Amino acid sequence: MLKRMRSLLGLAGDDGPACPGLSGTADEGASATPNAPGTPDAECAPSLLVARQPVFDAAGDVWGYELLFRNPDSPECCALDVDASVATASVIADGFAMVRPSLGAGQRLLVNFAADMLLAGTPRILPADVCGVEVLETVPASVPVVQALSGLKDEGYLIVVDDYAGQPGLEGLLDLADIVKFDVLGRPLAELARDVAALRSRPCLLLAEKVEDLATHRQCEALGFSLFQGFFFSRPELVHGRRLDSSQAAKMRLLATLARDDMNIKAATEVVRSDAALSYKLLRYINSVHFGLPVKVTSIQHGISLLGTRNLVQWLCVTVLSEFDTGPIARELIAVSALRAKFLELCASRAAVRATGQGTPPAAQSGALFMLGLFSLLEPLLCLPLAELLRSLPLVDDLAEALAGHSGPYAPWLDLMEHYERGRWDEVLSSGTAMGLTQADLAMAYAGALEWSAFFHDSRE
Repeated sequence: MLKRMRSLLGLAGDDGPACPGLSGTADEGASATPNAPGTPDAECAPSLLVARQPVFDAAGDVWGYELLFRNPDSPECCALDVDASVATASVIADGFAMVRPSLGAGQRLLVNFAADMLLAGTPRILPADVCGVEVLETVPASVPVVQALSGLKDEGYLIVVDDYAGQPGLEGLLDLADIVKFDVLGRPLAELARDVAALRSRPCLLLAEKVEDLATHRQCEALGFSLFQGFFFSRPELVHGRRLDSSQAAKMRLLATLARDDMNIKAATEVVRSDAALSYKLLRYINSVHFGLPVKVTSIQHGISLLGTRNLVQWLCVTVLSEFDTGPIARELIAVSALRAKFLELCASRAAVRATGQGTPPAAQSGALFMLGLFSLLEPLLCLPLAELLRSLPLVDDLAEALAGHSGPYAPWLDLMEHYERGRWDEVLSSGTAMGLTQADLAMAYAGALEWSAFFHDSRE
């Protein structure tokens, strides 16, 4: 698919493929693991900054995602002999190819397009059954634009009008819209209700973006919104005084054991052997098509020897965390936690390589940052104050300080992760530079993390 996209863009001869390759990870006992996911090949990894942001339906299920990307509007992002619109189209094609494998059945990916790209038919580089064509607020409702969108709609593309706030002159776009997006952050409720009422006669869905808390989510739902985008899902209403039940407490104790610095292959093996369900899941994981093993693994010991200590501990951590799944919102929180964990680990690994080359000590251990990302959403996942949860999960001081107080040496890594998730690209690059990371390092880390987390999810299906 990616070759077809790049051919349509006139970039078929480009030597820089977008999708990260898979390579085995150098780890104790893991050298024999073929095609282990999550470590992008430096020669074929992308340098574009791409992220995805979930869109939820009223039931709390993930309806789809919006593709966030850094426009190639500077010399370091765009070759001087490549037209800016072609370069942007290339980023969209490459970003789509990166994110597409992580989409579930029926999920859509919303992608922003400017007027010149709509007129050039650029959305057609993406499949109509997945792509939602998001019309930027700067796009005029001119006759050529409306005709271009009408043709796309006839071909099955979703048409999404962005940042509607009751402005006049958009009738031509609204007539074609399948979805209309409202930026609800900071907008007075009366104004929002007025603009929603103006669209009631139209057969379009309403999407509220920048929904940052559950109170705003409830208000938008009452107004008639059916799709919601923002970080409300990571800011729950905490239940003070409630305690973990016995099953949850047991899982927290297991996570605490796995998070210890002295965790070794023998101890991890005992954890797996003592639980029949974990043993079964491990064999399913190692025998999944992603590893491409020529012979089926039937022995727990053989499977563990293939994975190695680090990969086994990471698999156990995410598997145990997945058992806190209580519904669609929790499921997405677990998926984001896994993505965060791998992203931070890969960033730290790359920073360590660069620090070693410069003769300086690494800023952080990759294993510790994996745990930082994995536990960063425990509070919304369990709807309990983090201070209470950390009593059940004794972590090293630096990790606990970063999670509980956003302070200490690991706090900047949390900032980097949050900037990336929100598409704040200037802040991402600034934070990365402070840690010794280049744009290519950050892009490779996210691509590898996205692939690893999607692979892990697939192996659990």
